[in-house]
Formats: sequence, C-alpha cells, structure tokens
Amino acid sequence: MTTVLNDYEQEYLRLRRLMGATLHAHEGLISGFLLSLETAGQGAITVEAAVAWAVLPTGASPRWRAYRLAVVRGFAAYVHARNPALAPIIPAGLIPSKVVHAIPYIYTPRQTVELMDAALSLGPPARGLTVSTVIGLMAATGMRIGEALALDLEDVDLGAGVIMVTGKYGKERLVPLHPSTAGALAGYLSASRDLVTARDPDAFFLTYIGTRPHPGNLQTAFRSLTTDLGLTPRPGAGPPRLHDFRHTFATESLTEAYRGGADADARIAVLATYLGHVSPASTYWYLSSTPELLALVTERVQTAQTHGKLLS
Repeated sequence: MTTVLNDYEQEYLRLRRLMGATLHAHEGLISGFLLSLETAGQGAITVEAAVAWAVLPTGASPRWRAYRLAVVRGFAAYVHARNPALAPIIPAGLIPSKVVHAIPYIYTPRQTVELMDAALSLGPPARGLTVSTVIGLMAATGMRIGEALALDLEDVDLGAGVIMVTGKYGKERLVPLHPSTAGALAGYLSASRDLVTARDPDAFFLTYIGTRPHPGNLQTAFRSLTTDLGLTPRPGAGPPRLHDFRHTFATESLTEAYRGGADADARIAVLATYLGHVSPASTYWYLSSTPELLALVTERVQTAQTHGKLLS
C-alpha cells in the first residue's frame, strides 16, 4: 500500500498547488512521514503513527510539531476522501498550537431550523427572539458573530435588501440579503421593539433589557441549545460553535459551485469579498474543510486533466 500512498502524495501536492498553495515544506514532510510508515511495516495511515512522527525530533518546539501534524492531517483527509481504508480523519488539537485550524461543525439545514426554533423557547421572549434571529442571519449570510451584534439600525436597509457590515480592521462591505432574510429581519425589528421599550437607540439587535448583546452571552446560550438538541462533535471536529455557521455558509457555497460546474476560482473571489476576508487565501482553506468538498475538488481537477484543460 505504500506505493498507493506515494501516488496519492503526488496527486495531493499537485492539487494543492493548482489551488494556489505554495507548500514550501509539505513535500519533504509528507515523504518523510510515508518513509516512517514503510520502515515500520505499516501500509496505512493511523492517528497514532501520525502523532508519533509529528513529535519528532526530540526537543522540537510545540509549534513545529503542530505544523508537522497539520501537514499530515491535510494529506490524510485527502487520502480518506479517495480511500477511507488507507487513512482516518485525524482530529485537530492533538498537539495544541495556534497554527492548528479548528475543524468546523457543518450544520445541515434541518439542524439550523431546529436551533432557531429551540432558541425561541429561551426566556425572556426578547432574548429568545434575538438568539434565534442572529442564528438565522449568520446562517444566511456567513457573517461573523461580532459583525452581526455590532449592526446599527442605520446599517440595515431592508427596503434595498442590503446590510453595511464593518468587519476586521474596520473594513466595510455590503452584504445583499435574500428576500426571506430581509423579511425575517423586518419581523424581528417590529417584534423586538414591542418587547423592549427602554433601549439602545442605535443597536439593531437587543437584549431583553434593551442593551446591545455581548458575544460571550450569546455563545453561552447557543451552547445550551446544542446540548439540549444533542448535537455532539463529529469525528475529528470540536463541539458545535456559533461561528461554524460562517464555515457552513462558505463550505456549502463552494460545494454548490463544484457540483454545478461553476468557475470555482471566480466563486472564491466573490466569496472572499462577501465574507470580508483580507485575502482570497483565507477562502481557499475551505476547499479542504470537509472530505466531501475535497473529493469534489479532486474530481474537478482530474476531469480537467483528462480533457487537457490543465498543464501536465
């Protein structure tokens, strides 16, 4: 099986480079890891083997060890998408470091609706309404939680169906709204003002005492909802987070593009602007965020190569 893994290595590196990654150290690291498997007489990747290799050499910094494991984890996800028997999904966080990306929890449409419905049961009524509407807005637009809670009334033009969002580093962007989302926000605006009389005159979203919600309090309420609904971490992922609605939005948008045969690079460029990413490189990360999407990317590249649309 080592030969098969070596072939997958070349496919994976070529695919990542076609996606725009530079991969300065990946080839040497993956080759070194596969050599360690061969030396140990192992024909498949295991979590134990990956971690044992990543913590070498003795005395290496935690950051370097985490980077080594992150490289192998990305490769293992690719192999898993091609042949699950040869590699598992390696969990994130086994070697803690800031360079380790948290694997997002991807919500299904049904789970999103269930969470919004469950939020309405939170008391007082104004609190439940705010939590439910924020969940819906994040799911529909991919906004960050801080961006949503920072919205002022003047930022939301429901008639035009657009929101002015202030993102990281004070960067502003216009986010268009689906008519159903604009309608839901209009309903929130009316109902919340009936429930809360003394209130912040500028804030769009309100607590039951009329102040602007704090992200930490909303996160706490959301965790209680996921617990009550029995949403448990999937293999290789952490517990469901409110921020994962942003990941879900991006991943589903790219998955739809690949399934429909759309120009993926054009979609990434648009999505990067829509999400407020500083660089499209941040958006490209989503291409490997789920095995399903990575498999679709692989299929697209292989099809293009077959028809001579990519340089060999």
